Amino acid sequence: MSEKVYQLNSDQIGVVNFPEPWFLVHFEVEGEVEPFQQFFPSLAEGIQKFPTVFEEKVINHWLSQGAEGQKKLRELKDYLISTWMNPGIETMREAMFQTYGHPEFREKTGLELIESNNDFLAVVIGHICLRYNKSHFYFKGLHIAGKTVDKMLAVNFWSKVKQEAMNDIGTTIFK
Repeated sequence: MSEKVYQLNSDQIGVVNFPEPWFLVHFEVEGEVEPFQQFFPSLAEGIQKFPTVFEEKVINHWLSQGAEGQKKLRELKDYLISTWMNPGIETMREAMFQTYGHPEFREKTGLELIESNNDFLAVVIGHICLRYNKSHFYFKGLHIAGKTVDKMLAVNFWSKVKQEAMNDIGTTIFK
């Protein structure tokens, strides 16, 4: 496709509505070459899979830096404990057993969960983004943005490409 994106017709642009809101997360980690985005087709799936992506993109990156990365992880936990205990850690802990039915969150404190569970750490950061911090979380070279998305602007490139291809076939001479 050799045409530029700005040569679109208005009938090629439209809105796609999702029956259930999607969860979109954006990661920027200092020292990484490019930011990373991940779409989850529902908030429930986002809650379930976000910790894996967080661990891969943030925690593993920091731990690969050795003692300096371990220090960053410790500072992140300390920051969450001192700044986001309630709301944040405790509100997510309560939601995990009240809304999602995980009884293990009833028996442990938020402090115990943050200290022992990187999955819970990630879920708390997503919770802070969505509920309390205008869709963003910043901490020393780490920026995470999380949003629920129920519609998206989309471009239909294919109808124009298909029409051009059909026109080219009509003028092609087969030998």
